[in-house]
Amino acid sequence: MQQNMGRLLKIASNQMSRDLDRFAEKYGSTGTQMSIIDYLSRHPQNEVKQHELEQEFNIQRSTTTVLLQRMEKKGLIIRKTSATDSRQKAVALTPAATKLSQVFAEYLAQEEQALTQSFSPDELALFERFLNFYIARGAKKHE
Repeated sequence: MQQNMGRLLKIASNQMSRDLDRFAEKYGSTGTQMSIIDYLSRHPQNEVKQHELEQEFNIQRSTTTVLLQRMEKKGLIIRKTSATDSRQKAVALTPAATKLSQVFAEYLAQEEQALTQSFSPDELALFERFLNFYIARGAKKHE
């Protein structure tokens, strides 16, 4: 029986995205928006620039711009000129998104706990190594 690891990875990624979207939908959000809110909530003292979000989530500039515009329209974030670089936009949570961030953080922690309880530390280390291989390989192809 031949395995196609890339196919399985894609299926797992799609399922994870659907699960995130399903949960976030209850709060008028999407899985990606939930992830952005979670990231911003974990960096409250730092000025987070749009470019950092692009790197953190490995998404293109145009995709990030549209995503952030939608979040701004929903009253989840504010964007302003960066205090340290006037060419960059800084992104911050609104009070409404800050309230959601706790709910989202709890959900994401439960998901992480379900994963870590299902596998041994050695299996998780191997899984992380596999994922990092794919990520690094993709980055090299686009250099």
